[in-house]
Amino acid sequence: MIKQELTEINQLKKEINLLRQKLQELSYGDSETVVSDRVKGSMAQFPYLPRTFTIVGREEMSEECLEQRNQMAMKIRTKTQELMSKVNRAFQFIESIQDSNVRQILTYRYIDGLTWEQTGECMSYSWETVRKKHDRFLKSIPNNTSIYDVI
Repeated sequence: MIKQELTEINQLKKEINLLRQKLQELSYGDSETVVSDRVKGSMAQFPYLPRTFTIVGREEMSEECLEQRNQMAMKIRTKTQELMSKVNRAFQFIESIQDSNVRQILTYRYIDGLTWEQTGECMSYSWETVRKKHDRFLKSIPNNTSIYDVI
């Protein structure tokens, strides 16, 4: 259970970044939107050929549209806080581990998203040694234990 929760950390961090981008795209607080249209007309001088013009302007958003955007922004913020809370609990779990080597392995592997080879290189161990230390630690924790139970 703990391994599954730790593996999820990197994906949670990516989702948090995605939600932050979506919130930024909403440009929360701006009550205008850019609109454009195409109209037909003719040249101002002879030979008066027909021509299409593109006009661009700003339009005030309706109250309903603003309200929907605000609701969407609130949902995104709530979800982001929820995910941040999960990531924070995982950080707390890793910090609570007594063995410095295991703490470093879990940080490199799950927080930084490094491969076994990269983790071993950072710690000056072979990747097999790093993986074995990791596996021994996880086996020492009883099955069906969650990160939230340990903290």
